[in-house]
Amino acid sequence: MKRVPGYRLGGKVLAGVLAAAIVGVPQVAQAEPAAVNPPADSEVTPFEALRVMPLGDSITRGTGTTTLNGYRAALAHRLFLGGMKINYVGSQSNGTGSDTQHEGHGGYNIDELSAGLDDWLAQARPDIVLLHAGTNTIKEGEGAYAAADKLSALIDQIRVARPQAYIFVAQVISSRVPEELADDRAYNRLIPPMVAAKNDPLITVVNQSTVGGIDLHDLRHPNEFGYSKMAYNWYTAMARVFQLSGDTGANPYRATSARRCMSVKTYVKGEEQHRTECLVWHLRTTNGKRTWQTLRTAKQSYRVRVNGKTQTRTRLVKKWTGPGNLLNV
Repeated sequence: MKRVPGYRLGGKVLAGVLAAAIVGVPQVAQAEPAAVNPPADSEVTPFEALRVMPLGDSITRGTGTTTLNGYRAALAHRLFLGGMKINYVGSQSNGTGSDTQHEGHGGYNIDELSAGLDDWLAQARPDIVLLHAGTNTIKEGEGAYAAADKLSALIDQIRVARPQAYIFVAQVISSRVPEELADDRAYNRLIPPMVAAKNDPLITVVNQSTVGGIDLHDLRHPNEFGYSKMAYNWYTAMARVFQLSGDTGANPYRATSARRCMSVKTYVKGEEQHRTECLVWHLRTTNGKRTWQTLRTAKQSYRVRVNGKTQTRTRLVKKWTGPGNLLNV
């Protein structure tokens, strides 16, 4: 398999492997093109950071966390440890640190992303695009096939504007809403063959659908731990393409305990209230099955006899519990 000439970044040589791959599932498209030289307006010189555009909706923005870093800061850190220096680009800016640019637009569907895309690409001139889009299109009821067609057109739009950019296309994270989750799964199944049909060696499919359930802060947005999984998935895909290596930190999928913050709905004196509950969750074996559980404080009723009479009292106890109703946000 041929490789793009290596770029020296941060002291390590990155050789871009020209193959479309899916993280965590068999490769669906391969090609053997000639070596590709970056265009003049994005030519990478020694030790120059690659320009990376995170593109999508509020999930790209980082909604669901207090920092609004989303996956971006964790991904940049992993890439740096793997030998690749990047510079995030885009018209938006959220999060902590000095590199906070992105193109994550809260509430945007694929059509709305398409409407602004040409200007964003012209201004930012990305070498790499990280595309996670379709969640709001599915939420709005367009259906998996219509969403996949629109995603395909969006990818083509990126390719026209940035002929030699690397494009990493996500299979979207999993909504907690049952109807949306069914469409998410159908949509995600359509993405690999759609990308393979383009026969474009610079496009890679990245499986982000394993982020869901208690990895989410609310119905659709990851919490910090969920975003750490997204960062890991992006990095794994990029490491294969750019031949990165080294110890870049723990694999969150192998964690047996993790702090997760989730939105919960409660009622105080009959009034609905919403709050964020942050607890440490542990992977435990219960009835022969490995499940995530956390210790919660609960009231327990018990009976005692006082002066010959039975009385009911309550006490606080610690109980291992599962996530319960994840729609209760």
